[in-house]
Formats: sequence, C-alpha cells, structure tokens
Amino acid sequence: MSDNKAWRLLLFGDAKTGKTSLAETAPGPRLILDAEGGTNWLSSKTISWNPLDGPPPTDLDSNVSVVVQVFDWELIDRINNWLRKGEHEFKSVILDSLTEIQKQAKRSVTDQGFKIQDWGSLYSLMDPVLRELRDLTHIPGSPVECVVLVALANTREDRTVPDIQGSMARALAGQVDTIGYLRPGAMSSDGTVDREMLVDARQGIAAGDRTKVLRRTFHGVIPVALDDETDKLSWSLAELMDLINQ
Repeated sequence: MSDNKAWRLLLFGDAKTGKTSLAETAPGPRLILDAEGGTNWLSSKTISWNPLDGPPPTDLDSNVSVVVQVFDWELIDRINNWLRKGEHEFKSVILDSLTEIQKQAKRSVTDQGFKIQDWGSLYSLMDPVLRELRDLTHIPGSPVECVVLVALANTREDRTVPDIQGSMARALAGQVDTIGYLRPGAMSSDGTVDREMLVDARQGIAAGDRTKVLRRTFHGVIPVALDDETDKLSWSLAELMDLINQ
C-alpha cells in the first residue's frame, strides 16, 4: 500500500443513476464483485475471474476492471480470503451491490423464509466479512487504496438511506469515510441531465464525509457530469482520491 490515505466510500442511489459507472472510475486495476449483472457496459477493459478456478489474474493494466459474477454469499467469503492474502494487484475493490449481496446472505442463513430471529445470524455472517473487506486498505503490503460499497436507495421514515436492512445499515455507516448519494442534477441548456453526488446530510438524505475535504471543496455536492466528446466524468473517484491526498 502507498503512503496515500485510503478511502472507503458507501455509494448509493436509485436504479440507473450511474452508480456502477461512477464506481468504475476508482483507481485501477480494480476488482468489481458484480451481484447485479451491471458490468456488461463498463467503459474500461474487463477481465473475468472465477475464484473457484484459482488466484486472481496478474500483470494487469492500470485501467483494467476484473469482474467476478457473484451468485451466492459463499463466493464473497472465498474472494475475501484471496484478497486478505495480499497476492493480487487491485488498488480498488468494489461491491456492487450490497443490497443484492445482503439478499444472497439471507438465503445462505435460511431458505425457509426469513424470520425475526434470523437477523442476528445474518449480522454475524456478514459483519466480519464486510469489516475485513473494508480493512483491506490497512493490511501491510496490500495494494488496496479504495473500497467502494454500492447500494440502492430506499426511503425510511421520510429519509433517503442506503437500502441495507437491519443493524448492518448502522454498522456500515460508521465503517466508511464517505457516504455519497448519487442523484440526477439540474437539466442543462441542451436538455441533458447530469449527475451529482451529495456528501453532506441535507433534505432528509443520509450522506456525510469524514474526510471533510470533499464536503468543504464542493460545499457538499460533487458534480458528476459526462463529457460527450471524451466520455469522461468531470470528477472520477480516482481524482477525488487525489484531492483527498493533496
């Protein structure tokens, strides 16, 4: 791991707001754990990896996304074991999405219908693994500098929050550096609508920035506009990491 400060981001928003596209701009090479099938349209070069067949691919270019199709919770646990060995080249690890991964974990706990008493088992199953994935940035010798947890948005008690159920939602909020809510921004003169990432709690939206850098620099709202000519975002996650480390 470099001397740069690591960054753990919980990125949430409604469906089709560009969460996966934004997550893809994290420093590469990156590992994307795809539980929703949203990686078919990535702009970066992609390589598939099946952890059941062996170790992660190596000799990766800086803008490569290594994609694992995640169909059950047991695969997440296996990937975590690979990553904690440190024998990989990933600068970023992306879970897309926690909303779907939690559903898979629930099926792992029971296939007989989820009951109130099962919530404790679910938390005990997920929390240690998610903490270890978050802490990949602190393992000596680990190349991981950025962990991005993606989730859908939901409305609870008149607040817009990540769609993560139970006590896991509260635990994750305290485990990350930034909670960013991705939403459509204002309509431009040509009729297009760009995106913006809110990193400051307002208007009943659960967002925040422990780094303080993003909140102060952008006054809580980071523009995420796509340049039609270059197909690049006005602010990528890699660029935001550079800003944090200035």
